[in-house]
Amino acid sequence: MKAKFKILAVGVALVLFASAAQAVVVWHDPYLNWDFINMTGVPVNDLDIILDNSAFNLNAGNPNQAWSLPFNNIVKTVGDFDGDGDLDAKITYSGAVIQPGQTAHGGLYMLNSGLVLDAYWTNNGVKVGASTAITYEQTRVVGDPELYMELNIAPGFFADPLNSGHEPGWTEIRTFVNIPADLLNLPDINSSLDLSTLAAYEVTPKLGGPLGPDILPTDVIFANSDSSPTDIFLANIDPAFSNNNYEALLVATVLNQPTVIGQFWNLNPQSPEPASMFLLAVGGVALLRRRK
Repeated sequence: MKAKFKILAVGVALVLFASAAQAVVVWHDPYLNWDFINMTGVPVNDLDIILDNSAFNLNAGNPNQAWSLPFNNIVKTVGDFDGDGDLDAKITYSGAVIQPGQTAHGGLYMLNSGLVLDAYWTNNGVKVGASTAITYEQTRVVGDPELYMELNIAPGFFADPLNSGHEPGWTEIRTFVNIPADLLNLPDINSSLDLSTLAAYEVTPKLGGPLGPDILPTDVIFANSDSSPTDIFLANIDPAFSNNNYEALLVATVLNQPTVIGQFWNLNPQSPEPASMFLLAVGGVALLRRRK
């Protein structure tokens, strides 16, 4: 029987690091890849992803910024898509018809995107079915360093009345560290990736921190219904690998329990880069710009 975890929100709080008040904490904007299975029961021809920062710079001509399959068109529009009075960015994947049960793949480099607020299928621009449980991630590098990945399900999923009572989350979570940066081609991180080729880099993730319970591939980790992050601890990184020449990868199957609705991949550098750091002692926050 699969183990299941119900956890409280795990965030970055001073109390968690009181014993290491001078520790440096750096967040990396992620490279995210998603598989979305069309669970609407009808054909769809667009997929919309809503981002919190309306100034997000989408450059679809750059393969390291956005990619998709079988959709061949990616555009950004600006508007108040979540009804909170602030402008958001909507990334629309289009150019293909996705039949019920079929899968579409999308990827984005999330530099300065802000949170992922929502995701849903559309047909000719009109929302079809319920919001899907899209995963957003930020990688957190702490101290000497410890490597964490913070996962959450977009708040739009929980706000959609059609999802009332549903429990999204992740299973088959696998994590890898100290991967040479030139080993993986970012747009090709999808279901065709043979994880056995990364066996030498695989580590056992832990829930919440270094002393938390191991997360086994059979475990189900439920997302927090308030969309607060769930901490996945990967490893203490040897200083020799704490630089932009090495990256970490998290792979997971996404559930709307108990149904599989897609997959998720996140790749990030392991380096705490001094140009963009958060010092707990002074409370300064800055976003990290990844190389490239």
